[in-house]
Amino acid sequence: MGFNVGVTALRANMAALQVVGHNIANVNTPGFSRQHVDLQQVPGQKFGTGYFGKGVQVASVDRAFNQFLTREANLSAAAAESANIRFQRLQTLEQLFPMGEAGVGHQLNGFLNAWADTVASPTNQTARSVVLSRAEEFSNRLNQTASQLEELRATTRVQIEAGIEQANRLGASIAQLNQRIVDAYAGGTAPNDLLDQRDRLVADLNKIVQVNTLEADDRSLTVFVGGSVPLVLGVRATPLVGSESVSAEGRYTIGFGSAGAIINEDLLAGGQLRGVLAFYNDDVAAVATQLGRLALSTLELTNRQHRAGLDLNGNQGVDFFRALPASYFTASVSVVSGSVAPPGVSWSIDSAAAAPASFQASDYRISFTAAGTGSITRVSDGHSVAFTPPATDLTLDGLRFAGLNTGAPNTEVLVRPFRGAAAAMAVNLSAPSQLALASPVVVAATAGNSGNVQVEALHRPAGQSPPFTLPATIAFVAGGYTLNGGAVQPFVSGQPIVANGFSLTLRGSPAVGDSFTVSDAAGLDMRQNAGNAQALLALRDLDALDGYTLSDGYIPVFASVSSSIQVAQAESDFATRVAAQAEAVRANQSGVNLDEEAARLMQFQQAYQASARYLQSIQSIFETLLATFGR
Repeated sequence: MGFNVGVTALRANMAALQVVGHNIANVNTPGFSRQHVDLQQVPGQKFGTGYFGKGVQVASVDRAFNQFLTREANLSAAAAESANIRFQRLQTLEQLFPMGEAGVGHQLNGFLNAWADTVASPTNQTARSVVLSRAEEFSNRLNQTASQLEELRATTRVQIEAGIEQANRLGASIAQLNQRIVDAYAGGTAPNDLLDQRDRLVADLNKIVQVNTLEADDRSLTVFVGGSVPLVLGVRATPLVGSESVSAEGRYTIGFGSAGAIINEDLLAGGQLRGVLAFYNDDVAAVATQLGRLALSTLELTNRQHRAGLDLNGNQGVDFFRALPASYFTASVSVVSGSVAPPGVSWSIDSAAAAPASFQASDYRISFTAAGTGSITRVSDGHSVAFTPPATDLTLDGLRFAGLNTGAPNTEVLVRPFRGAAAAMAVNLSAPSQLALASPVVVAATAGNSGNVQVEALHRPAGQSPPFTLPATIAFVAGGYTLNGGAVQPFVSGQPIVANGFSLTLRGSPAVGDSFTVSDAAGLDMRQNAGNAQALLALRDLDALDGYTLSDGYIPVFASVSSSIQVAQAESDFATRVAAQAEAVRANQSGVNLDEEAARLMQFQQAYQASARYLQSIQSIFETLLATFGR
């Protein structure tokens, strides 16, 4: 019996030494959980005077594993991965919108300011050429930025697809390990290293897409994504699939299984996929819409005013920028839900003068609840306007939506007015002489005026035509002025006198009896007429975009990127700190501490040596007995 006690002691302490050595060997192995031997005594055997022990045995080799701490570390890591990758992608996006001479804002102001020289010298060919050159630079910069945004979307989509593929590979590996772990437990042993491998795969998967896990009775692990979608169920893995779904308003979505059932994006709470999806679906789309709004506002405001002037040859002005083709308006309308697209639903830019300055950087959703009944919702903030029969069209934010009586119940249509405007921007004119700088109306002071009023500006507002039989007379009377003998209006120096056909700005103090005559400029010398050039230059200071002047129209675009980066950086820094703290707590509980292992090494080494000395003593006693009784 004594010999068996020594042998069990040697075996048990050797096993303990082997576990300690295994821990030390894996001190730098990611995901390794410290192991320890659970020893227990062998039940004693009764002899005459009592029970005598039969030694020691290894009850189990266990992992220092804390499920709660591991889960917290994984969730924190998923949040950090999501925030970090979104911040990194936003930094890439920021590079497309530099400040200074390389930026869209500089090109825009160069174009708007170029009109100043044409005001001073409307016949100067160099000044006219500079306007066209600056316009080309501005439109080319918009085209380039729009192209770069599309390239960024494409590379981000590749990144999403790579993430889905990696998640599927990890899911398949977890399912395979589940099978091996189930088999090992069926044999009565805990496969600690296999469990560590599986936990490591779960941690890696969690960095791609946040997951929840549930261990079954057979020790297999079910892995859920998006709340309740089983990516791994026992020994079977079901792949994720990705697509840019029309039913999700053109957003890239992640589905599940062969049917591709869409997983709610909001339930993908963390992981790299969450970060790149947010960047692809929200950040890039928002900036593209902002840029498109800037392009379309500039295009429409400039074209409307340019058409109101006369060129160097006395011809009516044409579009300065190339008008958007009909295909642009049809391509920006898509069916979100419903089997049949409403045949007549369309949109256009409202003809009201203030329409281009009313644009909002948003898509619009048209929802039909019944025939000809529904609402138009501004997607950016949820603002909604209802429509009912017999209405066929509705104006919102400077846009006119038509064909509202053609929609079938339970149909939704998505309209993206600005998404492709920057890419379509192009100058329409080819010669400096085509610049319509002259006003089609002129003004002359009546001889004998005694006040000190001076003409500051005169032009035809965009989209207007004279309702009067010109000439029209502005006469100053007590209390103000009259137009063609009409009602007395108050006069404010420097404030435009606007009629439906012309806008005249006078500055100074008139005397009663003073008058000015506005007449048609047709047939007159256009060489020094810069009335429309003044109006085009005035667009620079027009409140056009969220309260910003057109010259500052780049600010909302840059602010959209800048604010997103600031928020993303704060989230990234915070999430990274939380993840590091959570991992430190987990590692302190489950990781290898070399000081502790060194102490255990000495402990079990001494125990092993003592066991060997014990066996030597037993052997010596046995040899003494043989020598004594063998004579």
